[in-house]
Amino acid sequence: MAQPTKTAARAAESIFRNRQKEQQLETAGMMRWLLTYADMITLMLALFIILFAMSNISRVKVEKFAKLVSGGFNNTWSINQPPNGGTNDTRSFDSSSSIPSIDRQIQRFVQSHRLQNQVEVRMEQRGLVITLLSDKSFYNSGSAQLRPATAKIVDAITHVLDKSTARIRVEGNTDNVPISTAKYPSNWELSTARAVNVVRRMVERDGLNPVRVSAAGYGQYRPRTANRTAAERQENRRVDIVLLTGPPASGKGL
Repeated sequence: MAQPTKTAARAAESIFRNRQKEQQLETAGMMRWLLTYADMITLMLALFIILFAMSNISRVKVEKFAKLVSGGFNNTWSINQPPNGGTNDTRSFDSSSSIPSIDRQIQRFVQSHRLQNQVEVRMEQRGLVITLLSDKSFYNSGSAQLRPATAKIVDAITHVLDKSTARIRVEGNTDNVPISTAKYPSNWELSTARAVNVVRRMVERDGLNPVRVSAAGYGQYRPRTANRTAAERQENRRVDIVLLTGPPASGKGL
């Protein structure tokens, strides 16, 4: 009798252990939903962080974010699109009627903010030329990034220029000191980048009609002075915002 009793006890103990193992496995399986839940919470947290970062609405930042996202899906929006889808604009441009008024308003702005040593305004045959002396007062050396003070001046000038319908060309110029960096291999790239950054500020931040505006970089090849001294080279480092008086050449747009 003793042997069958032991056998039955062992069998019962084995069944009990197996049930315990099944219960343990079942418990572990039931807890797997926590992994999915944790992933969902993490994704929601990331979403709310992005929404919070975008809470201060900036049209430029929103468009940049949308283009970066759409670019991952091979969306055509990720490609730089020209104004009006690349079609020619048929509107006529005011060539000269508003320029005297614009000249007076810019002159008053320069005088009231004591910017005579940083901003020059003059009439030339090509139109009204507003010169930003792009030395240390507007840019860091070898940089095309607009300083905050420079951006505010560009904003104020754009506000006045927007009262006219004349075409605008932004021209970047440098001195004859060579530059060779990974970002700007020569003065061509530096002068062009400075002009483009001004144009982007005028269009993207200040809402100027992009059809009216063009950018040009002349490097060191359109100096105002001979580049013989430090003072002359400083005068050649500039960005010219030109309110053009002449009509666009036929078939050549701006």
